Amino acid sequence: PLYNRAPKKKKKKKKLVMKKIFLFLFCAVILSCNNDDDNGPVTDAALLENWDMRAYVFFGPEPPNLENGDVTWSFSAVSGTVAIVNNVEEDYPYLPESGVYPYTILPDNIVVVEGLPWGNVYNYEIVGEELFMSFRDDPQIADDELSMVFEKI
Repeated sequence: PLYNRAPKKKKKKKKLVMKKIFLFLFCAVILSCNNDDDNGPVTDAALLENWDMRAYVFFGPEPPNLENGDVTWSFSAVSGTVAIVNNVEEDYPYLPESGVYPYTILPDNIVVVEGLPWGNVYNYEIVGEELFMSFRDDPQIADDELSMVFEKI
């Protein structure tokens, strides 16, 4: 024949190389996709405020009689901490101690506050100027219910 078969081999090689590159890129894109974003920490700007505790309801001794400024929680997105100021620790030793605690906000209005001795996972809801937090209790334990009500400062 009058034509050369060599150029067809080069075209086949180019097609094979292109297919391999496409397959590699396709696999890279698929493997880089995951659903961790749906389960990881989130930010809730409404929670990032200063809150004055108005009520602390639990199964235990008499509930505290709280006044303005007795117990405050201040959430900071910058440091990822909540600063708790408890000015009535001596009167109510079962309330959270003053301190700075790391926190994480999870989907479905769940906040995890690390380092609290009596539990750290709470459901929360903000309605108007009020924050409601309730301890995610163990249904097998009858006396671990805890709810807190805060008012925005």
